[in-house]
Amino acid sequence: MYARIFFIKAREANKAVLFRHGPTKWTQMLIWNLDNDSIEPGQWIDKKIQVRRCDISPTGTYLIYLIDHEEYQPSRIITRTVISRPPYWMDLAAWEHENTLFGTGGGLFDDENTIVLNVNNPVEPLSGLPIPASVKIATVKTGNDYNVWKGQINTLLDHRLQREGWAEISDDKFVAAETSGITHRNPNPIWAELQHASLELIVPKLWKKAITNSTSLLRISFYHSEHRKNFDFFYIAKKDKKTKLKGIKWADTDNNNRIIATKEGRLYASKVLGDGSVDYANLELILDLNPQQPKRILTPESMKQWV
Repeated sequence: MYARIFFIKAREANKAVLFRHGPTKWTQMLIWNLDNDSIEPGQWIDKKIQVRRCDISPTGTYLIYLIDHEEYQPSRIITRTVISRPPYWMDLAAWEHENTLFGTGGGLFDDENTIVLNVNNPVEPLSGLPIPASVKIATVKTGNDYNVWKGQINTLLDHRLQREGWAEISDDKFVAAETSGITHRNPNPIWAELQHASLELIVPKLWKKAITNSTSLLRISFYHSEHRKNFDFFYIAKKDKKTKLKGIKWADTDNNNRIIATKEGRLYASKVLGDGSVDYANLELILDLNPQQPKRILTPESMKQWV
């Protein structure tokens, strides 16, 4: 069983925060220095992290992450949105709120010192250190765009993608061909009678991120309610030709115009040729993270405080 790896690329610094999932609920956080492809391993946590509702500050100094199903109570599920300093999970501030199912939780960094929480109402931090006066806390609720039946539940990720240079585009014929047979849903007849919206068709989203004048990275994304999972497919588009990056779990670009990606618990990046050009069709193995196993790593004192 391979580890599953997701990442968030910092907007300003050429680095990414990695989330390595497995075994079971365990998640390790790491930092990928994209200038030299070195890795800084970080802490493990035995919680489920909703990566699509996480974000890092422009310099990568802070992380906002969402712990799903933190604790169970008879009447509701409690989750937590947390601010920490990568690659450590220790909370500088944490907010408690209800079930993440309907789009609540997590947030975005508008800039290095402005945190936008994805919650219904402004709330005081549950725990953590006093928030510096220079750090502003705002709130936004993206749940109004939530539509589980159409396969669109990660609206916070949509906002992040647009901010990072992705544009939603249309190519119905291409999307239909690439998702044929996997967007079909068979709702329970009783449920369909009670909830007619469950009969709606899944509508995958197609995103494009330009790399050069002639080369782009494409992604098709959607959520399947019956499989209870997100689907993401990535492609290199060069003029009119689209080549699927088979088996790729997650992909983006770095500051050196490389495609960076994860597959089967390993990190990959575009091969840089001797003349400095980039071979986008050739992703080289950077590191295999599958051997990593959960272990206790203490948070350094320097990472227990706001900068």
